Parts: sequence; C-alpha cells; structure tokens
Amino acid sequence: MLRQMAHRAVRVPAYGASSVLRVETVPTPAPGPDEVRVRVHAAGVNPVDTYIRSGIHAVKPPLPYTPGRDLAGIVEAVGAEAAATHRVGDRVYATTVVTGAYAEQALVKAVNAYLLPAKLSFEQGAWYAPKMGNGAKGNTLLKVPTIS
Repeated sequence: MLRQMAHRAVRVPAYGASSVLRVETVPTPAPGPDEVRVRVHAAGVNPVDTYIRSGIHAVKPPLPYTPGRDLAGIVEAVGAEAAATHRVGDRVYATTVVTGAYAEQALVKAVNAYLLPAKLSFEQGAWYAPKMGNGAKGNTLLKVPTIS
C-alpha cells in the first residue's frame, strides 16, 4: 500500500480574525503538468492575506484554504511540462501560489516560479516576490521552521 505524504499548513476554516487560523496536517500535493512543488523556506505575509481571511476582500476562496501568495524555497517535484524550465533542487521565489504559501509544501505554476539568485536569502526572495507583482507596501515575512 502506498503511503501518502503529508505536511503542515496554516488553514483558514472560517472567515474571521487571526484566531481562526489553524495549523493542520494536510496531504502533500503532486504537481500538475505545468506546476512545481516547492518546499517553502519563507513566505510573504501581505495585507491582502488579512483582508481575504477576514472575508472583506472581493476574493473569497472556498473554505478551508491555505493563505499566502508569495514564497521562496526549493523545488522538490516537477510536472512533465514544467521540466522544460525547472529542476528538482532549484532555489526559487514565486508569486500567485496555487495551494497557499503558509505551508511546508506548496504548488506553483512554473511560469510564476523564478530562479532565486544564490546571493539572496529565502527571506529576501519571499519579500521580493510581490515586488515583481503588485509592489504592495507593508509586506512582512514568515520564516517556515524546519521540523526534525
């Protein structure tokens, strides 16, 4: 019998204050053909994340969901089409994350995952990701702790 991989993620089970956030164990997703799966080392925490979580933003993802749009980390799995541009082990920063960045693992469309220069830290990459997108001010970072 094949054992399904799992990881921890911050989940939003209901819209509301930060008190609704829960850390849960969820199945680790397999990347689709045009996606990469990234082990998250740092995630951007943006003002829009709080608006969405509270339910006052026009975007309301189906519940429960994992918040976060921006991250930096290492590619751990690559879809068939994404293999043309990405490799396992690539250091990347990404925006518009498919499965949410507040997690140990996240899916990203390959077109939204950019190689992170070696001179930049993961924290810098997660900070830099939204600057390439909306350039919003007020972004902070969440460093994902390593579990042993």
